[in-house]
Amino acid sequence: MLPELSEIKNRRKRTGLTQSGLAAKTGVSQSLIAKIEAGAAIPSYDNAKRIFDFFESLHAQVQAKAQDFMSSKVISASPETTLREAVRSMKKHAVSQLPVLEDGRNIGAVSERAVLEKLNSAEDMNAVSAMPVRELMEEAMPTVRQDSPSRVVSALLEHNPGVLVARNGKIVGIITKSDLLAAVLGSKRPKNANLGE
Repeated sequence: MLPELSEIKNRRKRTGLTQSGLAAKTGVSQSLIAKIEAGAAIPSYDNAKRIFDFFESLHAQVQAKAQDFMSSKVISASPETTLREAVRSMKKHAVSQLPVLEDGRNIGAVSERAVLEKLNSAEDMNAVSAMPVRELMEEAMPTVRQDSPSRVVSALLEHNPGVLVARNGKIVGIITKSDLLAAVLGSKRPKNANLGE
């Protein structure tokens, strides 16, 4: 059984959508939505269900936690990994940055950009290749708890290539933009983390 039709206007306003915005999201015409909200029309069951299903999907997204859409396979480097090994790993997994983990803790990151900058200014490329990641580490990616809401993760991903997920101080997963988009669109989450987007 569907909620009262009067709920459509209330829920639309709570989500900050205009009538035309709701129409674009649901495929129900803006003019019909306006008439429903004014009490001037009763929609078909299919149209009403489409609108309420959309509101339910929004609610589910807001309630989603980091653990619901994280990738448990974290492609990472250790502080002692050589830059050569780190670059090979990035190339193999088609990513441009790796988190640096030590005993399961997030301590930094290494990126293709940083390695290239170091190589460009080096006299001995082999010496740079053999350097440990520790010497070229950058600021760590942000870490959230497993129960952090999706809106927190989404905000962090606006400025970071990935967000790491921790349980009891240990990294247990990673979330990238592709993971979050897959969750929002309802598609299957990729098995491997991808930081190269």
